Amino acid sequence: MAEDMTKKNITIENGFKVIDARDDAAQSSFVDKDLLPHIDKKIRKQMDAFNMLSIEEVKYDKSSPEHMYIHQEKEKIGRSIINIKNQEQKYNENAYAFKQDLSELNPGTKNEDLHINTAVYGAQSRAVHIDDDGNMSFLLDDVDITAERNSAYEQFSETGEWNENEGEVILLNDMGARAIVKEPYTVKAFVFKLADKSKNDKDSGKQFDEKWTYNSSLSNITDSGPKGTIGAAFADLAGDGQTKSFAEMYVDGLNKEYYIHPDTGQPLPAGSEWMKDSANSKILAKLLARYITNVMKDIHTPTIDETTGQIKKSQSQLAQEIIEKYSK
Repeated sequence: MAEDMTKKNITIENGFKVIDARDDAAQSSFVDKDLLPHIDKKIRKQMDAFNMLSIEEVKYDKSSPEHMYIHQEKEKIGRSIINIKNQEQKYNENAYAFKQDLSELNPGTKNEDLHINTAVYGAQSRAVHIDDDGNMSFLLDDVDITAERNSAYEQFSETGEWNENEGEVILLNDMGARAIVKEPYTVKAFVFKLADKSKNDKDSGKQFDEKWTYNSSLSNITDSGPKGTIGAAFADLAGDGQTKSFAEMYVDGLNKEYYIHPDTGQPLPAGSEWMKDSANSKILAKLLARYITNVMKDIHTPTIDETTGQIKKSQSQLAQEIIEKYSK
């Protein structure tokens, strides 16, 4: 496993270098040098087939089944060629967007997703296949290259078949599900405004509405989507560069309520790796909403240490200081 991760990290580093070297000004016309030959080869192959069908087509009466079949096959090839160009544009747009997104990379991103994105958009895939419908797929493989492996790569490029134990085939159309997690600026802005409101409500003598605060927090987090929820869990929501994220505090130790599944009451896993799985985003959103609600309650009514009579130090203290700083 350690050796596998080392190879993947090398792929990530090499992908970063390629991505960094790309000229943003030429992005609209950019096609990866390793991708372009596959595009040209497939289009030439499809055009040859189209021309051969055209030669055959004129041999039959237009109302004959043979003519109709050939005409349908020609239309399929035409759609394929159009789709190849669409896939090329999609790759360009995705590659450019990924480069921009890297500046907002959030710690909630799975290493596997980062590896896949840098391999595909950083020209680190071993082989590329374009099927007869024009859809692109990429072969990711970190195994040492041998003559047998090269033969398998060539077969994949031609047929799209991959029967080796190691390696993974990624469709360009599926890359959206592999997107990296970015900084959750929408959730951050919401938390800041909510903290400001809690402080103002306290100063004006209004009671703290715990139910409204929780529901509003949950709605905002959920609306950010699974990736936004993950990003919020791993982000410094206070925005001061010092406050630990919810995920970090979860690892360090929080109140027991945060380690219980909000729906089933079962214990939640140790560590924060489970939070990076989009399938757990609904659970995570509820925990975050509860955490934010408790922080806002603390801003509105700080907890008093019964022994010293002083306000207890809390995560919300930094948030309060930030609010006061930027409200002046």
